[in-house]
Amino acid sequence: MKKLFLCAMMGVSIMAFAKTMAVWTSTCGVKHYTTFPDGWTYNQMANAIATINEAECGVKPSVSLNLN
Repeated sequence: MKKLFLCAMMGVSIMAFAKTMAVWTSTCGVKHYTTFPDGWTYNQMANAIATINEAECGVKPSVSLNLN
């Protein structure tokens, strides 16, 4: 029973880290750390960042991702 519980906990931990994080600075100068689900495309991430920036700063920028 303990092994099953431990394996379940490890599975949850691994699933929790299956995400993509973007670090970006809005046009207002605020640094953001945004986490996206692992299945999102780069286009979806760029659109989400642009929408967040628009809500925060009033400007919808063109977002390009640096994948380094």
